[in-house]
Amino acid sequence: MNTQIKSVNERKHYIDWLRVLAFGLLFLFHSWRPFDHFPWHIKNEEQNFIFDMLTMFTHGWRMFLIFLVSGAGTWFAMRSRKDAFVKDRIKRLIIPFLFGILLIIPPQRFYEWIMFRDFTGSFLDFLTLYPFQQLDANMGSSLLLWFGHLGTHIWYLPFLFVMTVFALPLLKKIQNKRFDFSGLKNVMKSNYGIFILVLPMILVRVISKPIYPEYTDWADFFVYLFPFLYGFLFMSDPEFITIIKKKMYLFLVVGLVSSTYFLYTGSQNPENVQEYLHPSFSLYHIQISIVSMLIAYSWILFFLGFFASKFNFKHSVLIPANISILPVYILHQTLIIVFGFYIVGLEVNLYLKFLIITVTAIPAALLLYKIIQTNNILRFLFGLKIKQKKQPAHAIQDKNVIALDK
Repeated sequence: MNTQIKSVNERKHYIDWLRVLAFGLLFLFHSWRPFDHFPWHIKNEEQNFIFDMLTMFTHGWRMFLIFLVSGAGTWFAMRSRKDAFVKDRIKRLIIPFLFGILLIIPPQRFYEWIMFRDFTGSFLDFLTLYPFQQLDANMGSSLLLWFGHLGTHIWYLPFLFVMTVFALPLLKKIQNKRFDFSGLKNVMKSNYGIFILVLPMILVRVISKPIYPEYTDWADFFVYLFPFLYGFLFMSDPEFITIIKKKMYLFLVVGLVSSTYFLYTGSQNPENVQEYLHPSFSLYHIQISIVSMLIAYSWILFFLGFFASKFNFKHSVLIPANISILPVYILHQTLIIVFGFYIVGLEVNLYLKFLIITVTAIPAALLLYKIIQTNNILRFLFGLKIKQKKQPAHAIQDKNVIALDK
């Protein structure tokens, strides 16, 4: 019993590595978006089929992986923050989102207007029009769609906050061991019982996606809710991770087969991609929902099992990399769009353009993060902990008091 408690409480370094992978991939994903054939904020004059395949492949599981590690992170945050948990989530998620939509997102829209709306005014001219244009949009009654409309890529922050608050009663019961998951674990240990957890994902997508087809609407909320819950659940009992590690190559095979099928059908008929994105109730919708949820579920659990097996170790870069993730995530797409707007106009190979965007935007984001971490106002706005001043020696009364981090 004590061994199990220790296992649950100890730091899971593989989750930290997995978080770095998930958000690092997001940086690359947005760096190649100007070069695929799908709509985005800026586009290169020439697009390439290879980038289409990369987008279609990674889009099937990238955000599912982020919500999985977010659920795992929530397990540890609830244990360490306790009564201050919700207040901490507001600081970490809502404050950066509000700051982002005011100052980080407008440059993205400015260059989008220049490229697709033939806007010729200055940035100041743009700022006089932009707020009214944003607020005049018709998002219906869906709060979630407003997150995406106002926040572009940082929709994830309020999405995660709403998801956390929505699921909080259930999360507390899982944390307090109010449920017995022994039956679920026994099913998951069987040959293909490990896929039992994909069934609710399939069901929810089949029912909700034709009703709420827009990206980041309620259908996506409830589909993303499951990997979030699974990430939390798996951290509550190390036996889940043991099971997943034993099945990780099965996940790899299913992920490869289902992704190959999805890419083949999408490349053969572009209408299939549109039906996937904006489906109607049909047999094809059921079929592609099964395939797409198998893609998401198989890849994220393969990565979870693989990293749990191979990457559960400390490294000097791991802590600073994890601390920097939130500010770099908030900044990265704006930097990609600002730099990319000028780079796509260069008379060079599109692969070289992709490389230039990547090697300029990433260092710029890291440099800005270095500036952010030195200032408490910026730290607060970007969701980082406030840096406490080190107490003078004479102010420390108890020799056992642990000094605050610099």
